[in-house]
Amino acid sequence: MNKKAAIIAGVAIIGLVGAFALGGNKKKSQDTALEANASMKIVHSLGETDVVKNPKKVVVFDYSVLDTMDALGIENVVGLPKATLPESLEKYKDKKYADLGALKEPDLEGIKSQNPDLIIIGGRQADFYDQLSEIAPTISVNKDNKDYLGSVKKNIDTVAKIFGVEEKAKEEFAKAEKKIEELNKKVKEQDINALTVMVNEGNLSVYGEESRFGILYQSFGFKSKDQNIDDSTHGQNVTFEYLAKQNPQVMFVLDRGVAIGKSESAKSTLNNDMVKSMDAFKNDKIIYLDGTTWYLNDGGLNSLNTMIDDAMKAVNK
Repeated sequence: MNKKAAIIAGVAIIGLVGAFALGGNKKKSQDTALEANASMKIVHSLGETDVVKNPKKVVVFDYSVLDTMDALGIENVVGLPKATLPESLEKYKDKKYADLGALKEPDLEGIKSQNPDLIIIGGRQADFYDQLSEIAPTISVNKDNKDYLGSVKKNIDTVAKIFGVEEKAKEEFAKAEKKIEELNKKVKEQDINALTVMVNEGNLSVYGEESRFGILYQSFGFKSKDQNIDDSTHGQNVTFEYLAKQNPQVMFVLDRGVAIGKSESAKSTLNNDMVKSMDAFKNDKIIYLDGTTWYLNDGGLNSLNTMIDDAMKAVNK
């Protein structure tokens, strides 16, 4: 081959290589774009919704989901209801996040102005589902009182799937499960019975094994002192005489006033002779639960650990 022919051949080869490289880069860009725009079908408590993978602008009305997103480092939140934010989520009071109404009264116009790619709600916003779905794809998460921990895991897995962080979610949930196993073992060894009491402006209500606080019994291992509690949403109203008669080894107390931003009232309400006659009082086994966690954002990836730590006080005291 003469010198001129060699040069021509070399140029041709370089051109072919360049063409293949450009073609490969173009295909890679196309694949990336397709992946970014890919959607998935999310089955949730109110139906099925097609959701774009890793949505960039997300409105969140369920604090447990916000808690999970925060734990997983997902920074795609553009707005939320700020009025009753738990202390653990106070960073979302920053002005860069839009304030979009109250937990039970979403600001529909405000939400629309954010042009979200996804809206995530909970049971408190169920009545607004159709209106919200007209603004953007909307999914609803809830917790099953009969299988509390299982439904919590499902919600965490759903968030992880949407944002492509399944492995991290799996690792973090496994850590929580290990803590639960350790707690359950200690509770079972000590054979501890308990009552869960909510104090609301002087009124008392108790919650059983299939209530919103059922994780204490289903997963943490405590035995409900009263097996016949009516597990309604707002609990079963009771008296101080009832508490003294049941006389549980441990009494878990949630102060609803603190949970919704009002002044503390549970300790003063329970400061009476009947309560002081109970074994739980005498043995320093009245456990005051973290109100905002248990009442507003229970079952998030971070808040689940707070719940475990609260319950652990019953066996470590």
